[in-house]
Amino acid sequence: MKTVIAIGQGAAKDSFRMVDHPIPEPGTGEVRVRIYASGINPSDYKVRSGAQGPLPEGDVIPHSDGAGIIEAVGAGVASSRIGERVWVFNVNRSADGMTQGNRGTAAEQIVVDVAYTALLPDGISFEQGACLGVPAMTAHRALMADGPIKDKWVLVTGGAGAVGLCAIALAKWAGARVITTVSGPEKAEHARQAGADHIINYREENLPEAVLAVTNGTKIDRIVDVALSDTMQDAHLYLRQGGVIAHYATTNPA
Repeated sequence: MKTVIAIGQGAAKDSFRMVDHPIPEPGTGEVRVRIYASGINPSDYKVRSGAQGPLPEGDVIPHSDGAGIIEAVGAGVASSRIGERVWVFNVNRSADGMTQGNRGTAAEQIVVDVAYTALLPDGISFEQGACLGVPAMTAHRALMADGPIKDKWVLVTGGAGAVGLCAIALAKWAGARVITTVSGPEKAEHARQAGADHIINYREENLPEAVLAVTNGTKIDRIVDVALSDTMQDAHLYLRQGGVIAHYATTNPA
């Protein structure tokens, strides 16, 4: 099978090559997935550029997320799963889940722990499925790690980004009242289509005043945040005491 491997760090054109690899066989608790779409995330860029530390030893297949069809199962996995359309996530994490591993989705076939596969419904393309892992699961964690958000006020900063759009859609699905920030009309339309109830252009409006105008003076319950250093300065003005800031991104490599 064809596989992309990282041969170094730097510019993309200098960092990858395509090679032939043996088709992997699934072990206990694993499945083999034929990949139809491989998702690329900022974390993948940071690994390739060197911003996220050195590459592990040995061949490194890039990308965390993807989607495809299960073609083989290992011991402990029901054979009925063969033929399932799935999206896969967190594939190239190390065993401790904290650092870059060697196995990613930039290959024709991959082996992955069955726990990191999820059914891809009919009508959802492989390309869409490959975009779910990091953005959708980050959004879900930021919204719901500590309990239900039904009827709560949630502010999603950067609502037109990948995580932001997922957070808007998931928050609406979970019954929250959703405010989001964007930087312009085109991004506002994306956020509106995702389901945002209220949209604030942070370049043109004072955020605390705009939030409190939306809520009639009630401080909000949760911020799903992409720029903590920008948000923290004024968050106390519109976030209730005991409210939550779920921050998921940083430009600090540490």
